[in-house]
Amino acid sequence: MTNSRWFLVRHGETEWNNTGRAQGQADTPLNARGRAQAALTGTRLQPLEFEAAYSSDLSRVVATAEAIVSARDMPLTKMESLREKGFGDWEGMTFAEVEERHPSLFRRLFDEDIVFAPPGGESDQQLYDRLSAAADSLTGAHADSEGNILVVAHGGSLRALIVSLMGMPPEYMWRLRLSNCGITVVNIFDGGAALELLNDTSHLGDVIKDVFAS
Repeated sequence: MTNSRWFLVRHGETEWNNTGRAQGQADTPLNARGRAQAALTGTRLQPLEFEAAYSSDLSRVVATAEAIVSARDMPLTKMESLREKGFGDWEGMTFAEVEERHPSLFRRLFDEDIVFAPPGGESDQQLYDRLSAAADSLTGAHADSEGNILVVAHGGSLRALIVSLMGMPPEYMWRLRLSNCGITVVNIFDGGAALELLNDTSHLGDVIKDVFAS
C-alpha cells in the first residue's frame, strides 16, 4: 500500500494580511514578519526529504516555498491552479470596508453560501472545483509515492485542497483555521486520506501573528 505524506504550508505574512485586506489573487509580497516566518518554516522542515515541491505562482507563496527548498537540490513547480480564491472587486479593500459598503453581500461571504461570489471574483464552489482538479492532478502524478510532498499555497486554496483530499463538502473549508506559515500534514494512501497535523505554528515563536486575510 502506498502512503505519502503531504506537507501543506500557507504563505508568510504580507502587509495586506497585517491590515486585514482581501488579497485574493493580487500579487503582494511578504513583509518582514512574513520573511522571518518563512525562514523559520524552512528550518523546521529542513530535516525532511521531499520528493516534489509545488507552489502557487504568486510571489508571496513562491518566496515562502523557496525559503523551504532553497537548501535542497530540487525544482519548485509553480501552479496557477493553486492560487487564492479570487475576491474580484474587493481585492485591496479591508474586510471592514467591505462590510461597511456591502453589508448584505459581506454576510453571504461567511454564511457557507458556496454559490456566492464577490463581484468579479470566485465562489467557494468554483474555488473547491479548481482545487479538487489540482488535487486529482497531484495525487495522480504521485500515485505510487511513499515519500513527502510539499505544497505551499494560500489560506483559502489550501482549505479547499484539504477538504477535497479528505472527501469533505466544500461548505467545510472555512471551518479550518490556517495561520501564516502554519503546517498541515495529510497522509494519502490507497483509497483514502487521513489528517495527521493541522495548522502547526509551534516553530514560529513570537512571529506567529496572523490576521484573517488571504
